[in-house]
Parts: sequence; C-alpha cells; structure tokens
Amino acid sequence: MNGMGELGVGEVIGPYRVEAMLGVGGMGHVYRAVGPDGDQVAVKMVKRDIAADETFCRRFDREARIARQVSHPHLVPVLDAGEHDGIPYLVQRFVGNGSLADRLEREGPRPLAEIVGVCQQVAGALDELHSRGLIHRDVKPANILLDESGVAYITDFGLAKDTQGSLLTKPGQALGSLDYMAPEQVRGTEVSAASDVYALGCVTFECATGAPPFADRKGMRVLWAQLQDPPPDPREKRPELPEATAAVILRALEKEPSERPQSAGEFASELKAAAGV
Repeated sequence: MNGMGELGVGEVIGPYRVEAMLGVGGMGHVYRAVGPDGDQVAVKMVKRDIAADETFCRRFDREARIARQVSHPHLVPVLDAGEHDGIPYLVQRFVGNGSLADRLEREGPRPLAEIVGVCQQVAGALDELHSRGLIHRDVKPANILLDESGVAYITDFGLAKDTQGSLLTKPGQALGSLDYMAPEQVRGTEVSAASDVYALGCVTFECATGAPPFADRKGMRVLWAQLQDPPPDPREKRPELPEATAAVILRALEKEPSERPQSAGEFASELKAAAGV
C-alpha cells in the first residue's frame, strides 16, 4: 500500500489479489480482484482517513452485515467483508460492462423502452432493500451497473441506512450526490423509501434528457433548487416524450415525499403504463 492508501497490482486484501484499480470515490478505492476460487470480484476499500472515524466504521460494519443478507436479481450482491491493515472493505460481484453514467456520457439520452427497463430493474432491487429496512440514499447513474446485455444492477451501499437502527451519522449531516438528493435528504432530516424514489426519478429524467433536473445549477445552487424550485418539464429537452411519461417522472420529483409514488415499483409501473412500451 502506498502513502495514499492505494493498493498496487498483485497486492492482497484478505484472500483477494488485486488485478486493477477501477476507481476512487468519496468513500474509498474500488479494485478488481481475484478471489480464492478464481472468480473476479470488486473490492471496495474505505479511505484511511475515513476509516479512522469510529462512528463510520460501526455503520459500515452494520450495513455490510445487513447487505449480505439481501438478495435480488438486480442487486449487486455483497459477498464478503473484513478489514485489511485496520481498514474496512467489502466484496461484491464484479459487473464488468461499465455503469449507466458511462453509457449516458458515451451515447446520450436513452430510448424509451430502455429507460423503462432500467427503471423497472432498479426499482425491483430498491423495493427489496426497502423491505429489509434499508434506504440506499445514493441512487445515481454511476451506481447502476450494466452487464453485456444491458441488464441493470444497483450497487454501492456506502451510504445505505438501516431504518430500524440508530442513525450513526452526525445530526443534520446530508449524505448523497447533489444532483439526485431528495429535499428531505438535503435538509438532513429523516429519509425513507420515497427519498430513493426521488433519486430514481432524477435518474430517469437524466436517461430521458441527458442531464439531471437541475444540471444547470452548480454547488449550493443545486441544493437550493432541490429544496424549492420546480423541476423543468423533461419535454423541454425531449419534445417527443409522451406527456403522460413526463408527468410520471415529475410526480417522482415532488418536494413532499407523500406526493411521490409510494414505492419504487409503483413508480416503475406508472412509467411503463405511461410510456406504452
């Protein structure tokens, strides 16, 4: 491990041998590695400075244990968790065809049938998380992985919260990615399944138009917009989008959680019906 806390090719994390670094996020480093059975896996290792936070480590440990108990065809499974040199890590199945964010950057807005399919797949996985008392809290295109057939899988439990357990973040601390954060998440108040519905609505808006609802704002202006500005009609950027489809997307982006679809699956079903695909 170098001075930045990064592992090189051939180094080991528990029983996993590093093959390549896949990326660096706010929470840590992600590696492609090979397990003792020869299968490729993704190993997410927390940054050393974050690992020094005892509160974070307690939350990480609890969420890793819960996540290992959750199974769904469109949820990247957590296979293992442990510590390496005192730093927590978790291991997930490797999905090697990039993310929805990569596809949007490369190819732009998606066909309507593809949008509906991705939304249905991700919604099913979110409903399973919610049924187990977990809120993902960081649904975004970068956390939706695609396999070679374009099938979508939600990943990254780094910000997930057990709704039945104590909130181990500091009071008022907002976690998430600015462009996809529900108003209640921006305020640092209680989140729920409806917060993930809002984020999935932002993702769907981006799939339809090429950018999230408030992409024209920067920094704190995004947060201000999430709190009080109505989102633009997606037909402003994509006029051929059916009016009913735009209306469903905008309902997921209501400021009040009670005015959104009451589950991710309900949102996906409404989207499919409105799109007529």
